[in-house]
Amino acid sequence: MKYFLKLLLLLVLPMYTNAAEIHQTTFAYWNKPDVEIYYITPDVINENTKVIFVIHGNSRNAEEYLSAWIPHIKNKNVIVAAPQFNKADFRYFFLLEMAESSGNVNKDESKYINNSISLFFNYIKSKFSLNINTYNMFGHSAGAQFTHRYMLLSKDKRISNAVVANAGWYTFINNAEFPYGIKSSPIIISDEDLRWFMSNKVNLLIGSEDIGSKSVNSSKGAKLQGITRVDRANNYFNSLITSAEDKNYAFRWNYKVLDNVDHDFKKVTPYAANILLRDIDDLN
Repeated sequence: MKYFLKLLLLLVLPMYTNAAEIHQTTFAYWNKPDVEIYYITPDVINENTKVIFVIHGNSRNAEEYLSAWIPHIKNKNVIVAAPQFNKADFRYFFLLEMAESSGNVNKDESKYINNSISLFFNYIKSKFSLNINTYNMFGHSAGAQFTHRYMLLSKDKRISNAVVANAGWYTFINNAEFPYGIKSSPIIISDEDLRWFMSNKVNLLIGSEDIGSKSVNSSKGAKLQGITRVDRANNYFNSLITSAEDKNYAFRWNYKVLDNVDHDFKKVTPYAANILLRDIDDLN
């Protein structure tokens, strides 16, 4: 019987040795509530292992978002990490806790999380002894709102490539009041900040079928950006082009409408993975 069990174990184990395992750690190295970070590591980690952050939507299902990346990162030298901003502590994470969906600005700077990913990146670098200075980021829905606002309002300039997908609304580079525009922003946005924001590699994605209005911000300021997510994405991209031309900034954003894709992170993830894994080495 013991021999049979050992044989069965030997037969079963190989089925799982190549399966990606999701790990979890609690980040507590700041003066804000703890954040759970889910992550997947490659079989072998070396000093050149890269990092991608995946930012969940308003469902705050970070582990599910991370699971969607598993088929795409096999044999890739990359750590994919998904922080989870729980609703009790980070209700407006997609606004970096700087404002509410209604547009009301939060003046308590101690609540702001515009340095969060920078700290998470430092933590992961230290934990795994990585010798890298940049990272990539993917955000979908509310996570896309977080991603583009983080790039605009953080002083962390280590983002190498980003994908902003199916955002519900945006912070425009115009004179609309924050958070709809950058007027009266609680964080000073310098000319150099705007230049970096415009010239970085960012892929703005929107599903052609993401036209539902059920969960779209219906505040007055958001409605001025368009009716559907498709309208708002198109208007945002065109606005960025105009701003870049007016200020003579280099502009490296790309815009793509994903055919037959609705508001589903699982359908968007393959496109994001193709973009963000392009320059990441395979494991030998």
